[in-house]
Amino acid sequence: MKKNILIILLLFSGAVFACTCDPPKITEKYIESDFVAKAKIIKNYKNESSKELYKADILISELFKGESLKSIYVLGRSDGNMLSSCSIFIPENTELIIYARKDKDGKYVIGMCSGLLYVTKSNQKKQKRELEILQTFKSKKIIFTDKINYREKSNISDDLKQFKGIELNKDYGIYEITFNTDLTIKSVSEISGFENQIDQKLLEIIKKSKWSSFDNGIDDKVPENSKLIIGIYFYPKEKKYSSFLSPYYL
Repeated sequence: MKKNILIILLLFSGAVFACTCDPPKITEKYIESDFVAKAKIIKNYKNESSKELYKADILISELFKGESLKSIYVLGRSDGNMLSSCSIFIPENTELIIYARKDKDGKYVIGMCSGLLYVTKSNQKKQKRELEILQTFKSKKIIFTDKINYREKSNISDDLKQFKGIELNKDYGIYEITFNTDLTIKSVSEISGFENQIDQKLLEIIKKSKWSSFDNGIDDKVPENSKLIIGIYFYPKEKKYSSFLSPYYL
């Protein structure tokens, strides 16, 4: 399965920047964010300049990662007059799961590429799963932040085809990879498995996977004992389609 890449333009500080978004997996957006919470937008403020960045006060209902915040910043315009297709506007009283990064000025910022999940009646199944996974991270005290970009070079999806038609009582498993500095895998551990005998097989599949990385201009080299959290997701049988396991968060 290929990711759809969204290429859009972001006008910021009078310059034009390419804004490229891969639909993020929950494990990626959680680890790369400095603040994660379920919250409601309670007040929007006017943009202070021509920049597409406005302040929004929030009311947190559940905090998963980071310090408790009173406000965040949104890449967009509060008057709805968007200057670029990368802009977003979040109306007051909107409830969502927020994934924010801290910028160089100390502001916690969200935008189109942040992986926000809006709490609506139409996506209740995804909300339930996402909140369960976030609560797992919180209960396991997984609070580290790592902005290294990892990409799989092997194909875990092929190895998971052996589980087509499997029946499981849980719809996700979460695993932690620890790397050597050259991206060879030092160890793989289970954070929250399927509570089934397949967990050991999944650990073996993940341990033989291959990865690349990018971090501030450096390719395929990471600090010793760098960690990556990955998920394996169970999708039950639907009409004529068999159940299956996938590394993709759909």
